[in-house]
Amino acid sequence: MAIASKVALPSEVNIGDFDSIFVRIFGFEIVASFYFIMIYTHNAVVTLVLGKRAKLSSGQTGVHFGLVFALIYFFGMQEVVIESSPFTSWGIDFVIYQFFGGVGEAVVALLLCVVISKCIIERKERQPEKHHGTLQKKLSAILLIAFAFTIARVIGYETGFIHSDVKSFPIPCYIWTVLFGIVLGFGYTMLRPVFEDEKGIIKLSVKIMVLTIGLSWMIFNSFIGLIFAREMFPLLIRSGLDVVASFIAALIWEKYFSKCKP
Repeated sequence: MAIASKVALPSEVNIGDFDSIFVRIFGFEIVASFYFIMIYTHNAVVTLVLGKRAKLSSGQTGVHFGLVFALIYFFGMQEVVIESSPFTSWGIDFVIYQFFGGVGEAVVALLLCVVISKCIIERKERQPEKHHGTLQKKLSAILLIAFAFTIARVIGYETGFIHSDVKSFPIPCYIWTVLFGIVLGFGYTMLRPVFEDEKGIIKLSVKIMVLTIGLSWMIFNSFIGLIFAREMFPLLIRSGLDVVASFIAALIWEKYFSKCKP
């Protein structure tokens, strides 16, 4: 389904531009298929292994995991990385192209997690999902994680440590950075009820921000490294720093804000 969504995109990429050793040896189609296998295997394993102890119903568990992965892929596709698209500049054509590409990956992730959770995880249906934390607490977690992600990216952009198109398209780059930080924060609040019985804030934050959200984001970013030469290491460094910043923010929130009275 994910591959079909890519084939149906309104514009085609120039496969001849892809110069990685993987593409030269195996061909673009094999490399792209391998990427989808990696990203959805991660979704499946996380849902099956980490979701089996959730107090939520199997359907709710699948929706929580699937929605988080879907949002990462949908908004991740809008990152201003022009070289991976058929366009030479950022604009409405780029946004529309990435929109359709993101929708395909997002829908598949959501369906996959829901089906796995409903069909494989053996668990009796629980009571309707509880209200986990106040809106104020959830907003504080979202804003703190978004702030940490944004600050880490801004430092990377301005120092040149992170390769980006910020000099050519600063406004869309910074708007995307803030929005994706909010997505990461929202993802944390969505997954926290799944791990409500987890003891220890470090273990909790590792399972959510590293093993679930972080690995998903890093595998998603690895696609560019799989098709372009000399891009894998910078992309893993960039996404790794994103994960570290978000993980630290989650730890700080758990330690100093999660137990605070609203």
